[in-house]
Amino acid sequence: MVGRERELQLLNEFYSDPRTNVLAVTGRSGIGKTALVKESIKNRQSVFFTAYSTTDVQQRALLGKAAGIEEETPTLEQIFEKITEMAEEGTAIFIIDHYADFLKTDPSFPETLYKYMESKWNTGTVKLVFIDSSFIQLEKGVYGAKALWRDQKPQVLPLGPLYFDEAVKMLPEADRLTLSEIYGITGGIPILLEIAAEQMKSSSEDAVWQSIERIFLAKFFDFKGSAENILEKELREKAYYDRLMYSLSHDFQRVNQLSEQLGKPKDVVVPYLSTLMRLGLVKKENPVTEPTNRRKTRYSLVSDCDRFWYQIIITNYDAYCRDDTEAIRNYWNEHLAEYMKPVFVRICHEYLVREAAAGKLPFSIKNIGSWWENNEATGESEGFDLMATGEAEGKNAYIFARCFFKEEQVDMMDVKELIDLTKKIHNKISTFYLFFSVNDFAENVQTVSETIRNIMLIDLKDML
Repeated sequence: MVGRERELQLLNEFYSDPRTNVLAVTGRSGIGKTALVKESIKNRQSVFFTAYSTTDVQQRALLGKAAGIEEETPTLEQIFEKITEMAEEGTAIFIIDHYADFLKTDPSFPETLYKYMESKWNTGTVKLVFIDSSFIQLEKGVYGAKALWRDQKPQVLPLGPLYFDEAVKMLPEADRLTLSEIYGITGGIPILLEIAAEQMKSSSEDAVWQSIERIFLAKFFDFKGSAENILEKELREKAYYDRLMYSLSHDFQRVNQLSEQLGKPKDVVVPYLSTLMRLGLVKKENPVTEPTNRRKTRYSLVSDCDRFWYQIIITNYDAYCRDDTEAIRNYWNEHLAEYMKPVFVRICHEYLVREAAAGKLPFSIKNIGSWWENNEATGESEGFDLMATGEAEGKNAYIFARCFFKEEQVDMMDVKELIDLTKKIHNKISTFYLFFSVNDFAENVQTVSETIRNIMLIDLKDML
């Protein structure tokens, strides 16, 4: 398994913690929830059951078989008694994957299970793990304020995409630029990375476009974890949420901008955004130095695979319906650098976090994020791609960073532009300037960096 060391550690801690017995593992389809839990129970006593939509009788029969019961149609009580017997020999882990499908089949299942947890399994010898891609169903049924299990104080393990340095391990044959672009279209989702890896094995020519065709343009491939499928599954009124996702993909990030795009008042848009955040599709962000300033809050899509769908495919929906892949390909090539800029910023952010944790930055880091000022007249924002705050020699210290995803070398004009911008907040602080580039740096920029200690240069190969 690639990555997930932290998540595996959390699962192992849960299995050995006597204070909590219920865990919900959440995350969109294809993110690796099932694979993670299966990895965590190797060499452990467990019952792993994957539910699906069927009759309650067949569901119990399948669950009974998973628990090692020979009887064809066991009762829930018989199944739970079997798990009770297992727990007499040590901790037994009971995992239900696709939990929402079980609830549809047998609404009485949670109450019967809860009775056992309260009576016979209350010593911590049985650990319950619920897995599902339905955020709302898990919240409602397991860890929400009105959930049956609320008294058990269930833990929640949300599973997100792989980080860039983890994702690249799945594509060992790709060059660094190709790696970043594939990461940008898959959003670090393991199942999509696997598809890209398989595509590269069969054809290394233009691996990025081949992956796009396989993931987004092949009509026979229906990615269950796509934003559209999540919206269809979780919500009654999909249209406005879909429009909101489209607007966010085109960098309308503030509530007033989104209100204009949807033709809805702000007090209607905000609940829409809250719902999308509950579904793990949208996140909000504030400048790193103003975490509570609501006037500067902006919203964006969590996954780049969603952003690709709305920004590239839906923008060319007519071509998509006509199977005009060439038109989509031309549009992608024209907008590649624009699309990849926020992906590269995220890759650089991950790198900064790793370097800070390893103590490899010029000073002790407290916070890392972005910083921006809103121009109310134009509606535009201006700021730094990344900014790190901390302390050096008893003074406040900042790292101001720009991330360049472009074919041209980073030149002195780029350096001067960042330095000039920092003067807006420069005040009795130790200042460092960090330039990330997917390409290279002009010779005079390299010379300046070698001469001046507070100017640092990092290219893509340095991050891996």
